[in-house]
Amino acid sequence: MKKVLLLLLMLFSVLGYSQKFKFKNQEVLVDGNIWLKYDGCGGFDSFCSLVNTTNGDEIIFIKVIRVSGVEARIPSNPDGDLVYWEVSFLGLNKKIELKKSSKSIVELLYKSKVINEDQTLNEEKVNLLVEKYGTEFSDRLNKSNNGQTIIINNNQEPKKSGININIGG
Repeated sequence: MKKVLLLLLMLFSVLGYSQKFKFKNQEVLVDGNIWLKYDGCGGFDSFCSLVNTTNGDEIIFIKVIRVSGVEARIPSNPDGDLVYWEVSFLGLNKKIELKKSSKSIVELLYKSKVINEDQTLNEEKVNLLVEKYGTEFSDRLNKSNNGQTIIINNNQEPKKSGININIGG
């Protein structure tokens, strides 16, 4: 009984101190306070744009990247699509790639403190985020396609009718 009570108290304390994120009326709200404005960021949108509330400048652009046929074909992914989000920090020419929902990415950006109090990008925090997450998916795709084309020719010798026996190579 004591263990259950302790567990409930710990769970309550963790849930009580976490931030509440809401996307409402084109505003990102953290614990009811406006943090940034947004465009897109819905469940079916292929992009999410985060905008400074003071001057309306777009500071972060997030978009879905879908590459067909590069992943293993499994029942839940019959086309072998690689799907990830590319987060661009506008003005810094820096990007990260993540496999999360757009809401989870916005929460990560808030918790990573990449936005200063004056709603500009904190270049030092952005650099840390880029170092931590990087661009693993596009790097992997660029490595696998190094510009070489491999041609496999299975018809090296014309097939002749009859029996063909090769001895000694």
